[in-house]
Amino acid sequence: MSGLHVVIADATNRYDGRALAMRPLGGTETSVIQLAEALARRGHEVTCCTHTDGRVVHNGVTWLPLGAGTPASCHVLLAVQHPELLGAVRRPDRRALWVVWVPTGFRRPARLARMWWHRPRPVFVSDFQARTYPSWLPRATPPLVIPFGLPAGVRGRAPLPSAPPPRAIFASNPQRDLRWLIALWARAILPRVPDAQLHIYGIRDYAYRFGEPWQETEARLGQFLPGGLPATGRESLRPHAPEPRQALWDAMRGARVMLYGGHPTEAFCLSVAEAQALGVPAVVRPIAAMPERVRDAVTGFVIPDEATFARRAVALLTDDALWRRQHEAALSLQQGWSWDEMAARFEARVLGRAAPV
Repeated sequence: MSGLHVVIADATNRYDGRALAMRPLGGTETSVIQLAEALARRGHEVTCCTHTDGRVVHNGVTWLPLGAGTPASCHVLLAVQHPELLGAVRRPDRRALWVVWVPTGFRRPARLARMWWHRPRPVFVSDFQARTYPSWLPRATPPLVIPFGLPAGVRGRAPLPSAPPPRAIFASNPQRDLRWLIALWARAILPRVPDAQLHIYGIRDYAYRFGEPWQETEARLGQFLPGGLPATGRESLRPHAPEPRQALWDAMRGARVMLYGGHPTEAFCLSVAEAQALGVPAVVRPIAAMPERVRDAVTGFVIPDEATFARRAVALLTDDALWRRQHEAALSLQQGWSWDEMAARFEARVLGRAAPV
Protein backbone atom coordinates (compact mmCIF):
# COMPACT_ATOMS: atom_id res chain seq x y z
CA MET A 1 0.00 0.00 0.00
CA SER A 2 1.42 3.35 -0.97
CA GLY A 3 1.73 6.22 1.46
CA LEU A 4 -0.31 9.39 1.55
CA HIS A 5 0.65 12.93 0.64
CA VAL A 6 0.63 14.94 3.88
CA VAL A 7 1.08 18.72 3.92
CA ILE A 8 1.99 20.35 7.23
CA ALA A 9 1.51 24.15 7.30
CA ASP A 10 3.15 26.17 10.06
CA ALA A 11 3.53 29.95 10.30
CA THR A 12 5.30 30.18 13.68
CA ASN A 13 8.85 30.82 12.48
CA ARG A 14 11.26 30.93 9.55
CA TYR A 15 12.80 27.45 9.45
CA ASP A 16 13.15 24.16 7.62
CA GLY A 17 14.33 20.72 8.68
CA ARG A 18 18.01 21.69 8.72
CA ALA A 19 17.44 24.17 11.54
CA LEU A 20 17.14 21.44 14.17
CA ALA A 21 20.90 20.93 14.18
CA MET A 22 21.87 24.54 13.52
CA ARG A 23 20.09 26.84 15.97
CA PRO A 24 17.69 26.93 18.93
CA LEU A 25 14.10 26.13 18.09
CA GLY A 26 10.89 26.27 20.07
CA GLY A 27 8.82 23.21 20.84
CA THR A 28 6.45 23.83 17.92
CA GLU A 29 9.16 23.96 15.28
CA THR A 30 11.02 21.01 16.79
CA SER A 31 7.85 18.92 16.85
CA VAL A 32 6.90 19.77 13.26
CA ILE A 33 10.32 18.60 12.07
CA GLN A 34 10.24 15.42 14.15
CA LEU A 35 6.72 14.42 13.09
CA ALA A 36 7.38 15.22 9.42
CA GLU A 37 10.53 13.12 9.31
CA ALA A 38 8.90 10.25 11.22
CA LEU A 39 5.96 10.18 8.77
CA ALA A 40 8.42 10.24 5.86
CA ARG A 41 10.24 7.25 7.37
CA ARG A 42 6.90 5.44 7.38
CA GLY A 43 6.56 5.85 3.62
CA HIS A 44 4.43 8.98 3.31
CA GLU A 45 5.15 11.90 1.01
CA VAL A 46 5.52 14.81 3.42
CA THR A 47 5.60 18.49 2.44
CA CYS A 48 6.13 21.17 5.09
CA CYS A 49 5.16 24.74 4.25
CA THR A 50 6.71 27.35 6.54
CA HIS A 51 8.30 30.78 6.21
CA THR A 52 11.41 29.16 4.76
CA ASP A 53 13.18 31.05 1.97
CA GLY A 54 13.13 28.39 -0.71
CA ARG A 55 12.65 24.74 -1.57
CA VAL A 56 14.68 22.34 0.56
CA VAL A 57 14.63 18.54 0.71
CA HIS A 58 16.01 17.22 3.99
CA ASN A 59 15.70 13.77 5.59
CA GLY A 60 12.96 12.75 3.18
CA VAL A 61 10.80 15.85 3.74
CA THR A 62 10.21 18.62 1.19
CA TRP A 63 10.14 22.14 2.66
CA LEU A 64 8.43 24.91 0.69
CA PRO A 65 7.60 28.57 1.36
CA LEU A 66 4.05 29.23 2.50
CA GLY A 67 1.94 30.84 -0.20
CA ALA A 68 3.14 30.51 -3.76
CA GLY A 69 4.95 27.22 -3.13
CA THR A 70 2.11 25.44 -1.34
CA PRO A 71 0.68 22.40 -3.20
CA ALA A 72 -2.83 22.72 -4.59
CA SER A 73 -3.97 19.32 -3.31
CA CYS A 74 -3.00 16.54 -0.91
CA HIS A 75 -4.56 13.70 1.00
CA VAL A 76 -4.29 15.34 4.43
CA LEU A 77 -3.59 18.97 5.34
CA LEU A 78 -2.32 19.41 8.92
CA ALA A 79 -2.55 23.07 9.93
CA VAL A 80 -0.45 23.91 12.98
CA GLN A 81 -2.46 25.90 15.55
CA HIS A 82 -3.74 28.68 13.29
CA PRO A 83 -7.17 28.36 11.57
CA GLU A 84 -5.87 30.71 8.85
CA LEU A 85 -3.70 27.82 7.64
CA LEU A 86 -6.67 25.54 7.01
CA GLY A 87 -6.91 27.07 3.53
CA ALA A 88 -3.20 26.67 2.77
CA VAL A 89 -4.03 23.80 0.41
CA ARG A 90 -7.03 24.49 -1.81
CA ARG A 91 -8.21 20.91 -2.35
CA PRO A 92 -7.11 18.55 0.42
CA ASP A 93 -9.10 15.37 0.95
CA ARG A 94 -9.13 16.02 4.71
CA ARG A 95 -8.11 18.75 7.12
CA ALA A 96 -6.80 18.48 10.68
CA LEU A 97 -5.76 21.20 13.11
CA TRP A 98 -2.74 20.32 15.27
CA VAL A 99 -3.42 22.25 18.49
CA VAL A 100 0.08 22.59 19.95
CA TRP A 101 -0.56 25.68 22.11
CA VAL A 102 -3.22 26.52 24.63
CA PRO A 103 -6.52 26.38 22.68
CA THR A 104 -7.38 30.05 22.89
CA GLY A 105 -7.54 32.70 20.22
CA PHE A 106 -10.24 30.96 18.19
CA ARG A 107 -12.91 33.49 19.21
CA ARG A 108 -11.93 36.06 16.60
CA PRO A 109 -14.67 36.19 13.98
CA ALA A 110 -12.39 35.38 11.04
CA ARG A 111 -10.87 32.38 12.82
CA LEU A 112 -14.24 31.16 14.03
CA ALA A 113 -15.59 31.36 10.49
CA ARG A 114 -12.66 29.35 9.14
CA MET A 115 -13.09 26.67 11.79
CA TRP A 116 -16.77 26.15 10.91
CA TRP A 117 -16.21 26.46 7.16
CA HIS A 118 -13.42 23.88 7.05
CA ARG A 119 -14.47 21.80 10.10
CA PRO A 120 -11.00 20.36 10.76
CA ARG A 121 -10.42 17.49 13.11
CA PRO A 122 -8.55 18.94 16.13
CA VAL A 123 -5.56 16.94 17.35
CA PHE A 124 -4.36 17.78 20.88
CA VAL A 125 -1.04 17.08 22.57
CA SER A 126 -2.33 17.05 26.16
CA ASP A 127 -5.49 16.27 28.09
CA PHE A 128 -5.35 19.83 29.43
CA GLN A 129 -5.90 21.15 25.91
CA ALA A 130 -8.79 18.79 25.29
CA ARG A 131 -10.48 19.92 28.52
CA THR A 132 -10.12 23.62 27.74
CA TYR A 133 -10.95 23.52 24.02
CA PRO A 134 -14.12 25.57 23.49
CA SER A 135 -17.19 23.34 23.37
CA TRP A 136 -18.76 25.42 20.59
CA LEU A 137 -15.97 24.62 18.08
CA PRO A 138 -15.81 21.58 15.76
CA ARG A 139 -14.35 18.62 17.63
CA ALA A 140 -14.05 14.85 17.62
CA THR A 141 -15.85 12.79 20.26
CA PRO A 142 -14.02 11.64 22.26
CA PRO A 143 -11.25 14.26 21.85
CA LEU A 144 -8.20 13.05 19.97
CA VAL A 145 -5.12 13.42 22.20
CA ILE A 146 -1.74 12.31 20.83
CA PRO A 147 1.16 13.53 23.01
CA PHE A 148 4.42 14.64 21.42
CA GLY A 149 7.09 12.03 20.91
CA LEU A 150 10.49 12.29 22.57
CA PRO A 151 13.80 12.14 20.70
CA ALA A 152 15.97 9.05 20.86
CA GLY A 153 18.73 11.01 22.57
CA VAL A 154 16.75 11.35 25.81
CA ARG A 155 15.23 7.87 26.01
CA GLY A 156 16.64 4.63 27.33
CA ARG A 157 19.43 6.03 29.50
CA ALA A 158 20.91 3.94 32.33
CA PRO A 159 20.76 5.17 35.94
CA LEU A 160 23.60 7.42 37.01
CA PRO A 161 26.10 5.76 39.38
CA SER A 162 25.93 8.66 41.83
CA ALA A 163 23.90 11.78 42.45
CA PRO A 164 25.01 14.99 40.70
CA PRO A 165 26.17 17.96 42.79
CA PRO A 166 23.51 20.37 44.13
CA ARG A 167 22.76 21.81 40.72
CA ALA A 168 19.29 22.83 39.54
CA ILE A 169 18.36 23.60 35.95
CA PHE A 170 15.82 25.84 34.21
CA ALA A 171 15.48 25.24 30.46
CA SER A 172 12.37 27.01 29.24
CA ASN A 173 11.28 30.35 27.85
CA PRO A 174 12.50 32.90 30.44
CA GLN A 175 9.27 34.86 30.02
CA ARG A 176 7.55 31.94 31.70
CA ASP A 177 8.20 33.00 35.29
CA LEU A 178 11.99 32.84 35.43
CA ARG A 179 11.89 36.01 37.57
CA TRP A 180 9.54 34.26 40.02
CA LEU A 181 11.83 31.23 40.21
CA ILE A 182 14.97 33.30 40.81
CA ALA A 183 13.24 35.22 43.61
CA LEU A 184 12.11 31.99 45.28
CA TRP A 185 15.54 30.44 44.75
CA ALA A 186 17.33 33.32 46.46
CA ARG A 187 14.82 33.66 49.28
CA ALA A 188 13.95 30.08 50.24
CA ILE A 189 16.21 27.53 48.50
CA LEU A 190 19.75 28.90 48.36
CA PRO A 191 19.95 29.81 52.10
CA ARG A 192 19.34 26.12 52.91
CA VAL A 193 21.80 24.84 50.27
CA PRO A 194 24.48 27.58 50.12
CA ASP A 195 26.65 25.76 47.57
CA ALA A 196 23.78 25.15 45.15
CA GLN A 197 23.73 26.55 41.61
CA LEU A 198 20.83 27.35 39.28
CA HIS A 199 21.82 26.81 35.65
CA ILE A 200 19.66 28.73 33.19
CA TYR A 201 19.41 27.56 29.58
CA GLY A 202 16.25 29.36 28.49
CA ILE A 203 17.82 32.68 27.47
CA ARG A 204 18.00 32.26 23.73
CA ASP A 205 17.62 34.03 20.44
CA TYR A 206 16.14 31.98 17.61
CA ALA A 207 18.47 33.74 15.17
CA TYR A 208 21.51 32.48 17.10
CA ARG A 209 23.70 29.88 15.39
CA PHE A 210 25.42 27.33 17.58
CA GLY A 211 29.11 28.13 18.04
CA GLU A 212 28.76 31.87 17.49
CA PRO A 213 30.04 34.20 20.23
CA TRP A 214 27.31 34.89 22.76
CA GLN A 215 28.22 38.10 24.51
CA GLU A 216 24.75 39.09 25.68
CA THR A 217 23.88 36.20 27.99
CA GLU A 218 24.72 38.10 31.18
CA ALA A 219 23.01 41.25 29.94
CA ARG A 220 19.88 39.38 28.96
CA LEU A 221 19.72 37.71 32.35
CA GLY A 222 19.47 41.12 33.99
CA GLN A 223 15.90 41.70 32.81
CA PHE A 224 14.79 38.61 34.73
CA LEU A 225 16.46 39.43 38.04
CA PRO A 226 14.05 40.47 40.79
CA GLY A 227 14.67 43.71 42.63
CA GLY A 228 16.74 43.45 45.80
CA LEU A 229 18.44 40.21 44.76
CA PRO A 230 21.35 39.64 47.19
CA ALA A 231 24.86 39.15 45.85
CA THR A 232 24.88 35.50 46.94
CA GLY A 233 21.74 34.92 44.90
CA ARG A 234 23.27 36.46 41.79
CA GLU A 235 26.51 34.53 42.24
CA SER A 236 24.63 31.22 42.35
CA LEU A 237 23.08 31.76 38.91
CA ARG A 238 24.76 30.27 35.85
CA PRO A 239 23.28 31.61 32.58
CA HIS A 240 24.34 29.73 29.46
CA ALA A 241 24.51 30.47 25.78
CA PRO A 242 22.18 28.37 23.60
CA GLU A 243 23.45 24.82 23.23
CA PRO A 244 22.87 22.11 20.61
CA ARG A 245 20.34 19.59 21.76
CA GLN A 246 22.84 16.92 22.81
CA ALA A 247 24.77 19.42 24.92
CA LEU A 248 21.53 20.59 26.56
CA TRP A 249 20.59 17.00 27.36
CA ASP A 250 24.03 16.45 28.89
CA ALA A 251 23.45 19.55 31.04
CA MET A 252 20.09 18.16 32.16
CA ARG A 253 21.69 14.82 33.06
CA GLY A 254 24.24 16.71 35.12
CA ALA A 255 21.55 18.46 37.16
CA ARG A 256 19.93 17.05 40.29
CA VAL A 257 16.58 18.67 39.73
CA MET A 258 14.68 20.70 37.15
CA LEU A 259 12.77 23.64 38.63
CA TYR A 260 9.93 25.16 36.65
CA GLY A 261 6.98 27.07 37.99
CA GLY A 262 4.89 26.40 34.92
CA HIS A 263 2.83 28.92 32.99
CA PRO A 264 -0.84 29.15 31.89
CA THR A 265 0.25 28.88 28.24
CA GLU A 266 2.11 25.59 28.74
CA ALA A 267 0.27 23.12 26.53
CA PHE A 268 2.82 20.28 26.81
CA CYS A 269 6.32 21.37 28.00
CA LEU A 270 8.91 19.40 26.07
CA SER A 271 11.77 20.55 28.31
CA VAL A 272 10.27 18.94 31.42
CA ALA A 273 9.26 15.84 29.43
CA GLU A 274 12.81 15.45 28.11
CA ALA A 275 14.33 16.03 31.56
CA GLN A 276 12.06 13.40 33.08
CA ALA A 277 12.96 10.89 30.36
CA LEU A 278 16.62 11.55 31.16
CA GLY A 279 15.93 10.73 34.81
CA VAL A 280 15.92 14.27 36.19
CA PRO A 281 13.38 14.79 39.01
CA ALA A 282 11.35 17.98 38.56
CA VAL A 283 9.50 20.34 40.87
CA VAL A 284 6.66 22.15 39.11
CA ARG A 285 3.39 23.88 39.97
CA PRO A 286 -0.02 22.41 38.98
CA ILE A 287 -0.52 24.85 36.12
CA ALA A 288 -1.85 23.99 32.64
CA ALA A 289 -0.34 20.68 31.39
CA MET A 290 2.37 20.40 34.05
CA PRO A 291 0.61 17.70 36.14
CA GLU A 292 0.72 15.50 33.02
CA ARG A 293 4.50 15.82 32.77
CA VAL A 294 5.49 14.96 36.37
CA ARG A 295 4.20 12.14 38.58
CA ASP A 296 3.72 13.80 41.94
CA ALA A 297 5.88 12.34 44.73
CA VAL A 298 7.16 9.67 42.31
CA THR A 299 9.27 11.36 39.59
CA GLY A 300 9.24 14.80 41.18
CA PHE A 301 6.69 17.03 42.86
CA VAL A 302 3.68 19.01 41.67
CA ILE A 303 3.35 21.74 44.29
CA PRO A 304 0.92 24.69 44.38
CA ASP A 305 2.46 26.83 47.16
CA GLU A 306 5.88 28.49 47.24
CA ALA A 307 6.96 27.28 50.68
CA THR A 308 6.41 23.61 49.83
CA PHE A 309 7.88 24.09 46.35
CA ALA A 310 11.09 25.38 47.98
CA ARG A 311 11.18 22.56 50.56
CA ARG A 312 10.84 19.90 47.88
CA ALA A 313 13.57 21.55 45.81
CA VAL A 314 15.87 21.59 48.85
CA ALA A 315 15.10 17.94 49.55
CA LEU A 316 16.04 16.87 46.03
CA LEU A 317 19.22 18.94 46.16
CA THR A 318 20.35 17.39 49.45
CA ASP A 319 18.73 13.98 50.02
CA ASP A 320 20.57 11.34 47.97
CA ALA A 321 18.07 8.57 48.79
CA LEU A 322 15.11 10.71 47.64
CA TRP A 323 16.96 11.75 44.50
CA ARG A 324 17.85 8.13 43.73
CA ARG A 325 14.23 6.93 44.06
CA GLN A 326 12.86 9.65 41.84
CA HIS A 327 15.73 9.42 39.34
CA GLU A 328 15.14 5.71 38.80
CA ALA A 329 11.35 6.14 38.77
CA ALA A 330 11.63 8.77 36.04
CA LEU A 331 13.84 6.49 33.95
CA SER A 332 11.30 3.69 34.39
CA LEU A 333 8.03 5.57 34.01
CA GLN A 334 8.64 8.71 31.95
CA GLN A 335 10.12 7.48 28.68
CA GLY A 336 7.07 8.47 26.67
CA TRP A 337 6.80 7.56 23.00
CA SER A 338 9.51 7.78 20.41
CA TRP A 339 8.63 10.01 17.47
CA ASP A 340 8.25 6.87 15.34
CA GLU A 341 5.73 5.49 17.85
CA MET A 342 3.93 8.83 17.94
CA ALA A 343 3.87 8.92 14.12
CA ALA A 344 2.35 5.43 14.01
CA ARG A 345 -0.50 6.59 16.25
CA PHE A 346 -0.89 9.77 14.21
CA GLU A 347 -0.98 7.70 11.05
CA ALA A 348 -3.68 5.39 12.39
CA ARG A 349 -5.89 7.99 14.07
CA VAL A 350 -5.45 11.08 11.85
CA LEU A 351 -4.39 9.82 8.45
CA GLY A 352 -6.58 6.74 8.75
CA ARG A 353 -4.32 4.75 6.53
CA ALA A 354 -1.02 3.06 7.27
CA ALA A 355 2.04 3.09 5.08
CA PRO A 356 4.19 -0.04 4.62
CA VAL A 357 6.85 -0.61 7.29
